[in-house]
Amino acid sequence: MTAAPDRRQTKTRAALHNAFRSLLLGQGYEALTVGALADTANVGRSTFYEHYRTMDDLLRESVQGPFATLADLVDKPAAGAALVSLLLHFRENQQVARVLLGWPTRPVLASALTQLIAARLRAVALAAPLIPADVIARQIAEMQLALIDAWIAGRPAMQPDAVANALCAGTGALMSVLAGRVR
Repeated sequence: MTAAPDRRQTKTRAALHNAFRSLLLGQGYEALTVGALADTANVGRSTFYEHYRTMDDLLRESVQGPFATLADLVDKPAAGAALVSLLLHFRENQQVARVLLGWPTRPVLASALTQLIAARLRAVALAAPLIPADVIARQIAEMQLALIDAWIAGRPAMQPDAVANALCAGTGALMSVLAGRVR
């Protein structure tokens, strides 16, 4: 039986996430400091370090939920409504998405998505992969992020259903070719 999360910890993490988003939009990622984040969240610096080692860890945690939908395309190719909802969420929060998909956060996002996809790949039987699973995961993650980045930027204009279908098809194609698995 798993213990319920401590309400104080949950409240502190929520405050840190809210402060992170606010400061990210106001200052950009490079200018963020743990001190400013802690002050904005109304917690001590040591409290931040009780929850996260680095700002990158906070960023990684903040994208775990949304990125799970993308990672699921590896073993659940028919994401449909959930994927379109995620894309619409990105579009509705495009100011944040543009900051996150740019430098210096893009590599952190790619790494977080790669880890989620690699976990899915470990659960899938790969017949005869051409390259190591971690490299397959990275290639899928980069493809997905590139397509989402182009869609959010509106270059070219695309419908969310079309982007969702392209994400499914692209992930499926990479899985088929690189992982040696035919869907």
